[in-house]
Amino acid sequence: MQSSEQEEDLRLLRESARTLFDRAGGSGRARKLRDAGGEFDPDMIRELAEAGVFGVAVPEDQGGLGMGLAAGGVIAEEAGRVIAPEPVVATIGLGLGLLHRLCPDHPKLAQLIGGEASLAVAWQERGPGGAPAQATCRYAEGKLTGGKAWVVGAAGSQGFLVVAEGDDGPVLVLAEVGAAGLVTNTRAQADGSSLGELSFSATPAEELASGAEVRNALAEAVADATALAAAELVGLCQRAFEITLDYIKTREQFDKPIGSFQVIQHRAVDLNVMCEVAQAGVREVLARMDGETDANTRSRLASRAKARAVTAAKKVTRDAIQLHGAVGYSDEFDIGLYMNRALVLSAWLGDDAYHRRAWFDAREEEGAAQ
Repeated sequence: MQSSEQEEDLRLLRESARTLFDRAGGSGRARKLRDAGGEFDPDMIRELAEAGVFGVAVPEDQGGLGMGLAAGGVIAEEAGRVIAPEPVVATIGLGLGLLHRLCPDHPKLAQLIGGEASLAVAWQERGPGGAPAQATCRYAEGKLTGGKAWVVGAAGSQGFLVVAEGDDGPVLVLAEVGAAGLVTNTRAQADGSSLGELSFSATPAEELASGAEVRNALAEAVADATALAAAELVGLCQRAFEITLDYIKTREQFDKPIGSFQVIQHRAVDLNVMCEVAQAGVREVLARMDGETDANTRSRLASRAKARAVTAAKKVTRDAIQLHGAVGYSDEFDIGLYMNRALVLSAWLGDDAYHRRAWFDAREEEGAAQ
C-alpha cells in the first residue's frame, strides 16, 4: 500500500512526464520518426535523461532517484500515451535493470542514466525454426561468437549488453557498435520501429559479470520489463479510448453523432471499464513488485500484469478502429498507429496467452510444493 506522500510523488512525476512528452510533439513525433526509418531521436533521449526519466527505478546510492518500479510504470504509461519511439521501457527495465544489479560501479550505468549513452540488451536467440532457442552465443578469451535476435533499440544504439555463455556459465559483456566482427541487421515492425539481429565473429567485448548471478539478474530484469511493458500498454489503451470517444462525439450518421446511439454508448462504457480495470491491475502489480524479493513471485506478478494489459489493449484498439469506420484503416488517422503499436508491444516479452499459461503453471507448481 502506497502512502499519501508516495502517491503525491507519483502524481507530480506523471504530470512532469506528460508535459515533457507533449512538448516534444506527442504522437505526431512517432509518425515522423517512423517515416524517417524507425530510429529514435538521440536529442529526446538526452532530454528524457535530464528530466530523470531513466533513473527513476535505480537506487539513490547508485545515482538514480530510487522511486521504484511504480515510478517506472508512470513513465511507461506516459510513453504509451504518445506511442513514444524511444526504448524507454527497454532501457529502464532491461539495460539499467541489469547494470544496477550486476555492476553498479561501471561508468556505463551513470552514462545510461544521464543519456550520454544508449545501450540495447541482446539476450534472446533464434532457433532453426525461427522460435526462441537456448543460448549458444559464446564468449571466450575476450571475444564473442554467435548471434542474438529481437534486440529492441538496436537502431541508434551505441553498444550492446550481451548475455552469452562462457566457460563457467552465463556472462554479461559489453560490445561496442562498430567493433570488429559485429554485423547488425534491422527489420521493421508493424508500428514502424525496428528489431535488431546481431551476428558476432570473434567480436571483442568487455566482460561485466559472470556466473549464476547473471542468470538471476536477467530473470529479474525481464520481469521488470514485462511489467513496465504492461504499463505502457495501459497508457496506450487509455489514449486510444480518449481519441475514439472524441471521434464518436463528432462523427454523424442519420444527422446525429454516433455517440448518441445507445449501442455505441454501451460499447464505449465497456471499453472504458476495461481500461480502468487494466490500469488498476497493472499499478497494483508494480507496487507489489517493488516490495517483493522472491524472483518466482515477481515473475508471476509480471505475467499477470502483461496478460491483463495485452487483453485490454487488443480489444480497445480493435474496437477503436471499428468505431472510426473506414477512416480508421487510413494512415491519416492516428488510431491506426495505436493499434499497430499495441500489436508490437503485445508480442514483446510474451503475449496474453503466453503469460496466462506462465501464471497458471507457476500456481500449479506452488500448489504441488505445498
